[in-house]
Amino acid sequence: MTKPGSTASMTMPPARAGGGSCRGAGRAAMVVAMAGSLAACATQGGTTEERMGSNLVSPGKFRFYSCEHLARQTVLMTTRAMELEGLIAKAGPGAGGSFVSAIAYRPEYLQVRGNLVELRKEQAEKNCAPPPTVAAPVHPAAAKPRARPKRS
Repeated sequence: MTKPGSTASMTMPPARAGGGSCRGAGRAAMVVAMAGSLAACATQGGTTEERMGSNLVSPGKFRFYSCEHLARQTVLMTTRAMELEGLIAKAGPGAGGSFVSAIAYRPEYLQVRGNLVELRKEQAEKNCAPPPTVAAPVHPAAAKPRARPKRS
């Protein structure tokens, strides 16, 4: 007789006569099933950014807005999205720039995009006229190149 907790009672069962283990096949099937379900989730309507942004905004947030208010908010959100896109681009594609944009700008950008999705849904439900288009903001630094100071 062996004592409980001793290593003699914790032996592995002998291998099957077939040579393989059912656990390996079960794990492979589970991995394939999980990959399939993730792929299905990834392909359901909209871009990844729109879906992530929609998760950050409460549904019906703009339900009590009039068409005029919805149009005003759409213009404000579109302008802010463009500003954030410019800041993300300005941060640069390098490792440091990607880190800065992921920490500083990305969360707000996703929330703004989610707000825009909700605004457009609400405008469609209320049959509002489409909001005016927003021109890309002109930054003062981009409008006038700096002149070099003249040396005497």
